[in-house]
Amino acid sequence: MATGFFGVPGDAIRLASNDERVFRLAGKLWERTRPESLSRDAIDIRVTVRPGGHPGPAPEKRLVWQHGADEYCASVEGFLETRIGLRTGRVDAEVTSGLLDEAPSFAARTLLEAPAAVLLSRRGFTVLHAGAVVGSGGAVVVRGASGAGKSTLVAAAWRAGFGILADESLLVSRENADLLAASVRDLTLLPDSERLLCLDGATEDAFTGGEDKRRVDLFRESAPGRRVARRAATLLLGPRSPGPARLVTLGGEEFVAAFRSGEIPQERFGGDPDAVAAAWAGQRSWQLDGADDLAGAVAILEGLTA
Repeated sequence: MATGFFGVPGDAIRLASNDERVFRLAGKLWERTRPESLSRDAIDIRVTVRPGGHPGPAPEKRLVWQHGADEYCASVEGFLETRIGLRTGRVDAEVTSGLLDEAPSFAARTLLEAPAAVLLSRRGFTVLHAGAVVGSGGAVVVRGASGAGKSTLVAAAWRAGFGILADESLLVSRENADLLAASVRDLTLLPDSERLLCLDGATEDAFTGGEDKRRVDLFRESAPGRRVARRAATLLLGPRSPGPARLVTLGGEEFVAAFRSGEIPQERFGGDPDAVAAAWAGQRSWQLDGADDLAGAVAILEGLTA
């Protein structure tokens, strides 16, 4: 097994594999670093590639997650298995050569990106159910309850030329809540949102959250520098209509209450979303109402990141 070393904000990863393709995937996610820069408790990821085929189209439809007290496991029976040791900080994975060739984005998410995010969210980061779009002046965090229009707004921003740090999950540094990092850098949306945004030809089949969706493959042009940003502002999504899109100032307690409306249980698996809300309240943070006015909402994002 060869070994490579990668730096992530405030942490490090030691990767071992018997296949150079795994290191190439990792290099699209994280910066390579020198072994002497690693701490003793760096995240350990070990990926074994074995001969074998590919499970066919849409392998994520066959992906099964199991969550235990000490270990998470993701598997596509006969083709992939990833075990994440929550206490040990170690990931042990096995994948067929055929899957690695035919579905590199899926392989990167399941073997590397998601396991690292699980462990980082128990170390130096808190994970949030939020999106984040990036302009020249930093990132705007977009948070809201299910159905609030978060993914549609993030996709509209991508179409307008914004970088995407997150769609569904975002890592926030515990030491500095304005330091943001990608968790699983993925952009999926429902077919009706794809049609609304005229993204035909720019997406591919996806299956997430138990339903068929469309995916913009961000991994194809992934680079480590696109996975970190500083927060420029936070928007909590309010009522989608009526328009026009507009910012609403919230008091501290109002902001914290609205922030909690976007919470999912996983945020508290070792994290502290309340600390993030407290750090952001009153600090370039607003409620965005009328986001069905996508052109107006994107214009607001442009102003906040100028």
